Amino acid sequence: MGLLRNRYRQFAFATAIVLCSGCGGLKLSEHLTTRQTDWIMSGGDIGRTNTAKEGVDPPLTVVWQTDAGAGLAESPGVITDNHLFVGNLHGEIHAVRVQDGKDLGNKRFGSALVGTPVVDGDMLFLVLAHDDPSMIAYNLHTGAILWKAALGDIESSPLLMNNHLYVTTLTGTLNCIEKTTGSIEWSYALPAGSRTTLIHSSPASDGNLIVFGSDGGGLFAVSCSDGSLRWKAAARSAILATPSVAAGRVFVGSLDSSMYAFDLTTGRLLWSTPLGAKIYGSQGVNERFVYVGTVGGVLYCLDAETGAVIWKTSVGSILNSTPLLSGSVVYVGCMDKKLYAVNTETGEVVWQYTAEGRMKSMPAIADTTLMIFTEDRSIVGMRHTVAP
Repeated sequence: MGLLRNRYRQFAFATAIVLCSGCGGLKLSEHLTTRQTDWIMSGGDIGRTNTAKEGVDPPLTVVWQTDAGAGLAESPGVITDNHLFVGNLHGEIHAVRVQDGKDLGNKRFGSALVGTPVVDGDMLFLVLAHDDPSMIAYNLHTGAILWKAALGDIESSPLLMNNHLYVTTLTGTLNCIEKTTGSIEWSYALPAGSRTTLIHSSPASDGNLIVFGSDGGGLFAVSCSDGSLRWKAAARSAILATPSVAAGRVFVGSLDSSMYAFDLTTGRLLWSTPLGAKIYGSQGVNERFVYVGTVGGVLYCLDAETGAVIWKTSVGSILNSTPLLSGSVVYVGCMDKKLYAVNTETGEVVWQYTAEGRMKSMPAIADTTLMIFTEDRSIVGMRHTVAP
């Protein structure tokens, strides 16, 4: 849990501070260009569907390994232009070349980086759990901090859409930030009388509505344009997971051990499926199915339209991480130190890899490389094994 502080301030601190590479340690010589297949924010897209934009099929072979410097949160990595940027719980950003795992530098920004950064060309937007100002815009090419925004403690991941960043806070607000200046365009605060103002859930969107959960069990949808509340729904317990928005529906799991689907336009409950154990991680979603793991050690595939269980696969250990969809398989890391590749249609485990540390973080895929993040601080890059 983060430390509660006073309500957010109304203005961002816009400060240009030029840092030399010797001081910062993170200054890239080349400009970065965002490509359509890049994984630039948590969830991979504004709907947070956790579906890779390119498929990497098992079996896989380790091609490189590097040190992340400290422990890692649920979804630490973002990727653009063959560059991986990883935030750790020591407040550092590490840059790694995806092609060969080369360490390109790192910089410490403050307290823990629990939320996943956003990368947009040369710009990196990151959030700090227990510092204020708590949101920072950093130019990876010049080594300059372009602005800082005072929003309160943050343990969620920003959403980038058009020219704005949307981020929830532990003080109970959803903020819309102008990405070039750091100014707060609008803020939505949880209603008075809410059971708790804590928000660990990150926002997701369809381009018109922003949807997020709260530790009090509420699910909120507000307008992208002005932050006005469009609807509110609820689970029977806390929603710590980030929702996924797809096909006019909102999918999210709860600590009440159920998976939910709501109508995106109205907030009407479409279905609720009990899964027998608490759900901390988010879900992978495609056109037909929802894939989600529980602390009971079971990965489920649910029908996206009805919530019916299509298959379930026991992996024998706690699943805290979010499944990643990649073509015909879903990859999921487990607390037993294993990465599982599961057939999306049948639930059969088709391949597995044992790492040196437990996995609570979701894998990432880019440039034909699958990257996993383990509790022993390792980042491991793997590629498809080509038969001789």
